[in-house]
Amino acid sequence: MSQLSESIRYKIRRLLEERPQRDPYKRFTILAYQLADVGKCLRYMEIYPDERKAQAAYFKTAMADLLMQVIILAELYDLDLEEITQLGANRLEEFRKRGKYTEV
Repeated sequence: MSQLSESIRYKIRRLLEERPQRDPYKRFTILAYQLADVGKCLRYMEIYPDERKAQAAYFKTAMADLLMQVIILAELYDLDLEEITQLGANRLEEFRKRGKYTEV
């Protein structure tokens, strides 16, 4: 996790010092909650146009929370963020190259 600032790594290490916070299922459950928040914000920005600005602000914090949970889970399993980010980018490119995907 060399690309993270020392401050972020410190906060993650402090969190993971608590045994319950190292429970993979707990981490996954929190990640799922954060993902649901992102989805809710996306939907609310569309169906409540008068609240779009407030929902967009909450969307930003929801994305930050989701990203942090992914990073924590990667740290828990000693995964290199640069490596898994590159793997994801490669997979995205493979999907794009497969072609013939259309939205209906």
